[in-house]
Amino acid sequence: MIRYDQSAQFENVVLMENVSSCEYFLFDDNEKRPVLEGIDLLVRKGEAWGITGRSSYEIKLLLEIMANIRPYEKGRCVLIERGMLRLKRLILKHVFYICTSEMLYNNMNVLEFLVFAMKKLSRNTVELQHQLFEFIIDIGLGYLSLTLNKVLTKEERAVVTLIAAAYSDSAMIVFNFPDYDFNDVLVDAISKIALFAREKGKSLILGTKNSRLIEKACSHTAVIADGKIIFKGDVREFCVKYDNIAVVIRDKNLEYLQDMLLPLLAGHKLTIKDGSLLISTEDSGPDSPAYIFSKISEAGIFPEYMHINPKTVSNALEEIFARYDLQKQLL
Repeated sequence: MIRYDQSAQFENVVLMENVSSCEYFLFDDNEKRPVLEGIDLLVRKGEAWGITGRSSYEIKLLLEIMANIRPYEKGRCVLIERGMLRLKRLILKHVFYICTSEMLYNNMNVLEFLVFAMKKLSRNTVELQHQLFEFIIDIGLGYLSLTLNKVLTKEERAVVTLIAAAYSDSAMIVFNFPDYDFNDVLVDAISKIALFAREKGKSLILGTKNSRLIEKACSHTAVIADGKIIFKGDVREFCVKYDNIAVVIRDKNLEYLQDMLLPLLAGHKLTIKDGSLLISTEDSGPDSPAYIFSKISEAGIFPEYMHINPKTVSNALEEIFARYDLQKQLL
C-alpha cells in the first residue's frame, strides 16, 4: 500500500474548475440539464468543508466526483495537486472515502475494530489500544467502546469509521452521509474528530444536511441549489451574511408584541416561529440589536425574554434558499 506523507508540501487538496457531471435530468420538453454544472471549488490542507443543499443526490454525487469514484463530463478536477486519474470508480490511496456504515466487522466491538484497523500504524498494540480508548472517551463515546458493532445504529457505525479515517495515513477524508440523522452526541463527537484530523494536516469533506454539524465541525461550507454552488466560503462569514435575524423574543403574548412592535420597527421583519418572535433586518451589523433594544425599551415594552441572535447555519440556509427561490421566480 502506498502511504501519503502528511508532511508533504502541498496546499490545495481539491481543485475543481467548471466541473459538470455526466448525469443529467431530463425534463418534459426533452431539455437536459446536468445534475451538477459549472462547479468551482477549492479545498485547502487542514480545512473541514460541509457540503450541503436541498438534494441529497446532488450532495452525494459531488463528493463521489471529488473522491474519484464518478467520472465527470467536463471541467477539471485535481486532487492533492497531482491531477485526477482518468481511471474512475477507483478510490485513490490518499483518499479515505466513507459512504456506508457497513465497513465494520460485526463480530468485533468498537475498540477491537479500531485496534485491528490501525495496528499497522503501531508496533505496540497495547499502547495503541490505550491511545484509541482514551480518544473514544475524549470525544464522548466511551459508552460505545466495548459495544459490539452489530448493535450500533448506522449513524454510530459511520462515526466509528470516521475515527479510523482520522487515524489513517490518508490526506483527505470524504464523509458522504447527507441523509443520516446524527444526534447531538454524535455531532459533538464528529466535531472533535474533525479537529483531531485537521491538527494532523488532513482535510475533511462532509456531505450533510445537518446544520449543526456544519456549525460545529466545519471551517467552510458550500451550498448547492439546482446543481450549482450558490455559496462557498467560511462558515462564520456565511452565517453573518445570510442570517438576518438580529433579536429573538420569547413571551406568552407573542402576537400582541408583534402588533405593538410593527409600527416601531419600520424596515424590520417580525416573524413568529417555533414559540419565538424573530426580528430581522437587512442591516445585520453589530448596531442592529442595540437599535432594536432601545426602540423597545423607549416604548415601555418589556418582553419576558429577549436576546441577540447568535447567527446560525440553519437560519442562514433558510435565507439563502428564500433569496434563491425569489430570484428564480423573477427570471
